[in-house]
Amino acid sequence: MDKRAIKSEKQQELNLYTNDGCKILFDVKKPFIYHVQIDGGDIDDQGHVNNVTYVKWMEQAATAHSTSLGYDWQRYKELGASFFVRRHEVEYLAQSFLEDPIVIATWPDKMEKFTALRRYEIVRVSDGQTLVRAMTTWIFVDMSTDRPRRMPGELIEEFLQSVR
Repeated sequence: MDKRAIKSEKQQELNLYTNDGCKILFDVKKPFIYHVQIDGGDIDDQGHVNNVTYVKWMEQAATAHSTSLGYDWQRYKELGASFFVRRHEVEYLAQSFLEDPIVIATWPDKMEKFTALRRYEIVRVSDGQTLVRAMTTWIFVDMSTDRPRRMPGELIEEFLQSVR
């Protein structure tokens, strides 16, 4: 997990407000919230956060959510399987800059057999502007065979229940 993460909380435990005092509403009711603090290394030559940085933050948010549910790297090693990215789809909607406070809302959208879809909404807290909407397709892979493996039912249930 990135040292720059300030904290991560479930939405039902956290209300986020813009500088104007407006409540930030996400695409889903109870996403997992991951806070990031932009540093100079995130800024590209154009003076805004580099597009690749958002993808890095998405992976960090997904890992933080998984860990919050008790599925850290050790647990995946015990299961003998873990998630691997198959595909990212990213829609960049607005820019962010060095001083912007950013949160990543993430939630599992669909989990069946060995495929899991996870969605993300990256928001600038100061004004509530959605910067990025994205989705990652994850594949649950057996560590010994490098082949897709069916996700355990309890894992699916815990992930889906965490945001309902």
